[in-house]
Amino acid sequence: MHTHRLIAFLDETLELWHVTGKVETGEAPLSAVIRAESGAIVWIERPVRPERTDVEKDERPQSRWAVRWRSAGAAPGGPREVRPRMCGSLVGVLSALREALGIERGTPLRIAAGRITASTMNSGSSPE
Repeated sequence: MHTHRLIAFLDETLELWHVTGKVETGEAPLSAVIRAESGAIVWIERPVRPERTDVEKDERPQSRWAVRWRSAGAAPGGPREVRPRMCGSLVGVLSALREALGIERGTPLRIAAGRITASTMNSGSSPE
């Protein structure tokens, strides 16, 4: 994902979550820096990958993203600022961001297959 798309995605995410803050482009290796109005700071970066193509797959970094943060009012050098949360996808990044900003997860949406009955099949309009 290109940095400008990540920035736009994170900006929309903050808006959706009703979090007042600013999403900025970071300097390498940072992809983005989020500064919430609450005082929390979140750094999102891409781990450096080996340049060599002969490196075994198991030796390459398994995580695509590293998320570090400092909670509002916390002193610099806290555990999550020093040891980032490694994320394999943007879903993991969102989960870490939710934790960093103290946002409740809410009730998950559950989708399940329903039974098809005569009444559900006849509930739509039919061309006659």
